[in-house]
This record gives sequence, structure tokens and C-alpha cells, in this order.
Amino acid sequence: MVDAVRAAARIHNSSWEALVPDSFTVNLAAEIAEELAYVEMAAAKQRLRDHICETYGISIRELSSLAMP
Repeated sequence: MVDAVRAAARIHNSSWEALVPDSFTVNLAAEIAEELAYVEMAAAKQRLRDHICETYGISIRELSSLAMP
């Protein structure tokens, strides 16, 4: 699941770079691909969060607090 999140993040990063290749340009032809990549990345993250919470019997709030120092 972690590998799936990382793969989805790489794809989203590539699609974002195609959408916004530099700070002065927006490539509207890449917008749909970027949106789809973002949705897939969000879904992969949700699956991982759900798995962690279910496996360890913790809430999303408890999981979030673990990420903070």
C-alpha cells in the first residue's frame, strides 16, 4: 500500500509538472490528467489510512497525532 501511494504521488507529480511547467505557464491541455492523478493519489492515501486505522484499532485523529512531534 505504501508503494501504491508513492507510485500515485510520482504520477501526480509528473502530471502537475505537465500542467504547470514553470511559474509563468499553465498548460490547460494537461488539466484533466492532473485532476485524475490527484484523485487516484487521494484514493491510495485513503486506502492506506483506512488500513492502518483498522489494523491498529486507532482513529484518524490518533493517527494524525502520531505524525506530529
